[in-house]
Amino acid sequence: MMRATMLAALLCLLPQFAHADGRLNVRIDFTEANVRGAYNNVGIGWPGFEVELEKGFTTHKVVASGFSFGVRREAFYGFTAFGETKGVQRWDEGTYLTLRVYRSVNVPGQKSWSINPSLAILYGIPGTTLDSTIVTSRADGGLDYTHVFPMRNAGVWKPLAEPADIGTSSAILYPEVSLSFKRRLVKGGINLEWVAGARMIRFGVIDSSDQGDRFDERQTFTPSFGMRLGFRIF
Repeated sequence: MMRATMLAALLCLLPQFAHADGRLNVRIDFTEANVRGAYNNVGIGWPGFEVELEKGFTTHKVVASGFSFGVRREAFYGFTAFGETKGVQRWDEGTYLTLRVYRSVNVPGQKSWSINPSLAILYGIPGTTLDSTIVTSRADGGLDYTHVFPMRNAGVWKPLAEPADIGTSSAILYPEVSLSFKRRLVKGGINLEWVAGARMIRFGVIDSSDQGDRFDERQTFTPSFGMRLGFRIF
């Protein structure tokens, strides 16, 4: 129900008819998450690379100034459960489709600068970097483990899942809110943006100690910081 509501909200922001400039954007950023466990907190950080096609409306419609579709790729370093690293290289790991809607507000007295709040939805297969474990030693020489992993909440089309050897419930869908400061260069032919965002990802947390095992779910805000470079293409 929540997924359908988020998608409907994005679509409602789009006007039915609009003329627009088209841009090819490239974004590079770094994201951090601190997932709280019963015994330990697990910190995760990963870089991301995103390419999108943006359509900016010539006049503001409703509350939107434009929207974009894109593909995002996040780095991962193999499976890290319980301290072990395996050389896993898959095209689907850490790959997402993105849909973003934004509003552009010009800075008074600064024609080349604008502030741009946006809302995006990401859908894809999480990379194994989001699957991590921390091990701590107890005074009695025993070990405690805290293992975190992203909770899958979306399906994968079976004809795509089978060749990739993944389950049909292996995907995740989550929102991102961001705020960017944009500078238009070369008469608007090139845009340079400084982007700060936050994603809402639900993690599963498994804690294991001499007191036994326990499982929890944590809705976690993951801040990200980066830059976006855009080129007008039509």
